[in-house]
Amino acid sequence: MIIFGTSSSTIHPAKLDGGCCPFCKTENQMWIQGYRKYFHVFWIPFFPLWKKVYSVCSHCKGAFEKQEFNNEKLITSFENFEKNRIKIPWYHFTGIIIFLLLITLIAVLPLLTN
Repeated sequence: MIIFGTSSSTIHPAKLDGGCCPFCKTENQMWIQGYRKYFHVFWIPFFPLWKKVYSVCSHCKGAFEKQEFNNEKLITSFENFEKNRIKIPWYHFTGIIIFLLLITLIAVLPLLTN
């Protein structure tokens, strides 16, 4: 029986510059949070699938997407963070790395025994 599926990991939370919460209107309490989904086999990540980026208010705990903002400075800060800081973690390729190492070992082992 092979256990496989998808999971997600949190990537680099950071405070957004300026703006206020669209719900509670609290100033300078917005954080941006990235999530990256990945495919796993036996809980070992094989490859990334997609990312989702949210903003969370630390005061009311509301989660918001970019289109819910009404402040241009907050939108710009969100877009800059999304482009520059949400990268694919290397460990999302752990399964592929292990698989390639096993294939290499199987291919090289007969050459070493001769």
